[in-house]
Amino acid sequence: MKACIYARTSRHEKLHTTTKVARQIAFCMDLARRFNVTVEPEHIFTDIELTGDLLPACWAPEDAPSRPALAALIAAVEEHSIARVIVHRAENLGTTSIVLEALREEFTANDVRIIASREAVEDPNDPTEQFALRILSPRLQFDTDDEQERRNRARAKKLEEIERLRAKLARLESELGQS
Repeated sequence: MKACIYARTSRHEKLHTTTKVARQIAFCMDLARRFNVTVEPEHIFTDIELTGDLLPACWAPEDAPSRPALAALIAAVEEHSIARVIVHRAENLGTTSIVLEALREEFTANDVRIIASREAVEDPNDPTEQFALRILSPRLQFDTDDEQERRNRARAKKLEEIERLRAKLARLESELGQS
């Protein structure tokens, strides 16, 4: 399965932006290996010193500040060149509802999932990250397909056990009522 990486630093992170982007990419490459997806070099998209409230260049008015790498990512999604977007943090994709909801719709229309590490994105002290998670949650994937399948099988077994216990309880209550 083909995937891409999106890394971004904002204008507020001017110090060591290339180091931060390199760390994000390395983190995402580790996720790609864990999820057994392929990331081609041309599918590593980076926007440096651009805030998450900026629209991708393909959606922004002409001459307005925008994020060109996010526009290239969207083009790859629309060309069906990728099926997964790997990010270090969900807020890297956007920080406003306009951007995040439009991306969610774009990813949904093209059956693209966002791969992220649960540990990296679950920061209760970061409201921007929590906001991005709430909007993007239908497209987020924290577990590999195998892990998700195992979890679904375990859940199904537990539900079967609950139904078996309910039937037994109903039978016992019936016996009590007859005595």
